[in-house]
Amino acid sequence: MFIAPLLLSFGLGALDLQSSPYVDRVAALVGDHVILLSEVRARASLVARTQHATLAQITDAIMRQVADHLVEEQLEDMEAKRLAVTVAPDEVDHAVEQLAQGNNTSVTSFLKEVDKQGITVPELKDALHRQLVESKLLLMRSSQMQRIEEKDLRARYDQMKRQVKDPKDLKSYDELKGELVNDLLQERIQALREDWMAQLRAKTYVEVRIGSGS
Repeated sequence: MFIAPLLLSFGLGALDLQSSPYVDRVAALVGDHVILLSEVRARASLVARTQHATLAQITDAIMRQVADHLVEEQLEDMEAKRLAVTVAPDEVDHAVEQLAQGNNTSVTSFLKEVDKQGITVPELKDALHRQLVESKLLLMRSSQMQRIEEKDLRARYDQMKRQVKDPKDLKSYDELKGELVNDLLQERIQALREDWMAQLRAKTYVEVRIGSGS
C-alpha cells in the first residue's frame, strides 16, 4: 500500500522529531506566506509514522526536503486560487474508493489498514485533496506535454532489448506496449510538473531557511 508516497514523494527513513527541544521559527517564505518549522516537523513526523520509524536523529537534509515539498504545495495552492481550481469532498471520497479497489479491498478495510500505518482518515483525505488539485492544474497544461508516438515506444523497447543479456528473454513489443505507454506517460507528466514548478518558483519569491540547527 503506497500511503507514504502519497503523503510525500520521498521516504524519510528513521526519525525522532522529539529528541531535542527547538524554538519555532520561519522555515520558508513563499511570497508573503510563512511556513513555520513546526509545520515542517509535523509533515516529517507524518511520513515517519507511515514507516513505523525507530528513534534516530533527524537530518538537516531531510528537513530541507520536507520544507521544499511544503513550498511546492504552497505554490500550487496559490495557483489553484488564481485559477479557481477546487476539489469537492465527493471527489476525495471517490479517490479513497479507487485506492481501496486498487488494493482489492473494501473502503472500511482499507481505512483500517491506513490507520495501522499511523495515518488518520483526515490526514489521508488531505493528502488526496492536494494530489487531486495538482492533477487538475497539470491537466490544464497537458496540451504542452509532448505526445507519445509509436516511434517513442519502439525506441524505448529497443533500449530495453539492449539492456537484457538475452533479448529472447524479453517479452514481445505487443505484450509490453501498455507498460511502455504508462512508463513514458509518467515520465512526461513528471517533466511537465518540473517545468511548471520551475515557472511558479521563477515568478514568486521563495526562500527556504532550513539549515544547521533545525
